[in-house]
Amino acid sequence: METFEYKTVTIDCKDVERSQDALTAQLNRWGKEGWELTSSFTLPYLGSSQYSLVGLAHRVTLIFKRLNQPGEAAQA
Repeated sequence: METFEYKTVTIDCKDVERSQDALTAQLNRWGKEGWELTSSFTLPYLGSSQYSLVGLAHRVTLIFKRLNQPGEAAQA
């Protein structure tokens, strides 16, 4: 039976705006490790930004999965 392991990563949208190339490079590294992006969602939160001391910003959560290797147990 195939089993999967999962990884979640949360990033601030303001960080992506400043460094899209870095995010692309990181996603490609994870892809080479076998991680597949399966879902993403955004949540608003109050926080600081470069434009205002306190304002509405967004965080994006990325959910990845990859197939466990034969004989490898899923990590809890």
